[in-house]
Amino acid sequence: MNKKIIIFGGDGFCGWPTSLRLSEVGYDIIIVDNLVRRKTDIELCCDSLTPISTIQARIEAWKQLTGKEIRFEYVDIAKDYDRVLALLREIEPVSVVHFAEQRAAPYSMKSPYHKRYTVDNNLNATHNILCAIVETGLDIHLVHLGTTGYYGYGTAGMDIPEGYLNVKVETDNGELKELEIMYPAKPGSIYHTTKTQDALFFYYYNKNDGLRITDLHQGIVLIMMETMELF
Repeated sequence: MNKKIIIFGGDGFCGWPTSLRLSEVGYDIIIVDNLVRRKTDIELCCDSLTPISTIQARIEAWKQLTGKEIRFEYVDIAKDYDRVLALLREIEPVSVVHFAEQRAAPYSMKSPYHKRYTVDNNLNATHNILCAIVETGLDIHLVHLGTTGYYGYGTAGMDIPEGYLNVKVETDNGELKELEIMYPAKPGSIYHTTKTQDALFFYYYNKNDGLRITDLHQGIVLIMMETMELF
């Protein structure tokens, strides 16, 4: 049974724990990352709230704790399409998890440079992965981390039906045709705009090439707990 999974962006805040969890349950994990999350901290003159060891130290510590190996490949997937394609052909993963995007809405709005960087990185990274999967001809399931920001900031408290709406459209001859359309996107930043374009990429490649894609539009869950005095 093929148990190989590539984690694009596996050095990041979500990518690293995802890599550890999938490794823990028995998958062979290959992390592909350009380590830009670390470079962003340097650019912004800030440190992470928790110390972050090098990717090599992380992988070695995991091996010592569990005996399991995680492979790391340094690749900028938004720029090096040929390397992405070569890795997919070599590894033949059953699935790829895509975290490899500039991840912050405020950062994406910081300056014209940051806006252009976010668009160039996020859209090219997503499209390179999709295009490479098609070119390999392999049956690879793509899992992507989206955002509820796709729906905009004015949708709080609204019941959004799994991202799709059923509508009726009047044709030229007056007939009503029922269609299922994607929920209208209302991005509030350049970052969120790239996520809406991701969704269109996924819709096209699923429809045109039959790619299996799961796009998770996750949100922040706030858990309120009452303090209870136990007797």
